[in-house]
Amino acid sequence: MGLVFFLPLLVVVITGTVLQLRGEFEYLQPKAVKVESQNSPIVPSELLIQKFGKENVDQIIWRPAKGSLVVRLKGDMEAHVHPWTGEVLKEAKRRTNFLIELHQGSWMGKWGQYFIHFLTGLGLLFLTLAGYYRDWE
Repeated sequence: MGLVFFLPLLVVVITGTVLQLRGEFEYLQPKAVKVESQNSPIVPSELLIQKFGKENVDQIIWRPAKGSLVVRLKGDMEAHVHPWTGEVLKEAKRRTNFLIELHQGSWMGKWGQYFIHFLTGLGLLFLTLAGYYRDWE
């Protein structure tokens, strides 16, 4: 039974390890551009959506403590924007999305996420509990 769960577990372990270190590698996840805080309101999200196109914007992430405003675009691109002027400071490709999908099993669709990865988790739980039970006897 352990051999059946080996490959999915190996994928989860490797991708999880790489995702833990993603901030250390600019290739995987671009470093955030931080801007010193000002006492004025940030650029309205409507202007950012208009600037990048409604169909292209996936997420707008504002981190006030870091002075970081990131617009995640479809196609794994992200733009780091000056929070008060709206100027694009940096555009970069974000490569962690595929790793996250691989880690969750969602790249295979719902059946991969819920069938393969979920059953792998249940199987590993069973093997762990069975191993402890066997040692107690």
